[in-house]
Amino acid sequence: PSNQFAHAASLAVAEAPSRSYNPLFLYGGVGLGKTHLMHAIGQYLLDQSPNLKLTYISSERFMNEMINAVRYDRILEFRERYRSMDVLLVDDIQFLAGKEGTQTEFFHTFNSLHDAQKQIVISSDCPPHEIPALEERLRSRFEWGLIADIQPPDLETKVAILKKKAGAEGVPLANDVALYIAGGIKSNIRELEGLLIRLIAYASLTGSEISLSLAKEVLKDLLDRDNQTITIEMVQKFVANHYKLKIADLKSRNNSRTVTLPR
Repeated sequence: PSNQFAHAASLAVAEAPSRSYNPLFLYGGVGLGKTHLMHAIGQYLLDQSPNLKLTYISSERFMNEMINAVRYDRILEFRERYRSMDVLLVDDIQFLAGKEGTQTEFFHTFNSLHDAQKQIVISSDCPPHEIPALEERLRSRFEWGLIADIQPPDLETKVAILKKKAGAEGVPLANDVALYIAGGIKSNIRELEGLLIRLIAYASLTGSEISLSLAKEVLKDLLDRDNQTITIEMVQKFVANHYKLKIADLKSRNNSRTVTLPR
């Protein structure tokens, strides 16, 4: 639910490259899944068209390859490689901030691909207008297509991520444990999964059963102390969303099974 727009935009690009949104510019904080989403776009495209010329690259690597190409007099090969792509996915474009030579090279690469109606997907930790020391001509091109932000997951999404991860590990995870972990991490999905892995490993190595008390003991120094308290309101909202009810239903005197079970 948190990122329906970004996921829908990514799917549209994957299903119809260069015909939907070009470029697609994804932005969001660290650990929210930008790289994962870009890899998913690339994998979907290659599954549909195995002969597609597609490259995923970080902007830092693009810069390093360009520097080496200049140093060893291979700049024409470098340009030919990137400007002949069908799809170019560039991660962490904010790294190019202030690097004029690389920005110029990327500007011409962008133009070449866009003019040839080849798909470009770019990610950043902030929207184009907030990237410092970025040339205006690049900024304007990044805004030609669609800009989609990746939001931190809400509580229900974080719980769902934890449950899915635990299920993949073959470990049952009670709601109170999932809520405790989810409530202690503000946004970073990688941190969220890392905490669960730590808890599962501890339980396995000590022969303990995963419970709320164990989670509190094992994770007490790792959770966000400012965000650790799970309130009654948070639990009510989670349960209501999970069972597709209104909070008022949970508080009502309705004794039907659809309400009494969640209550």
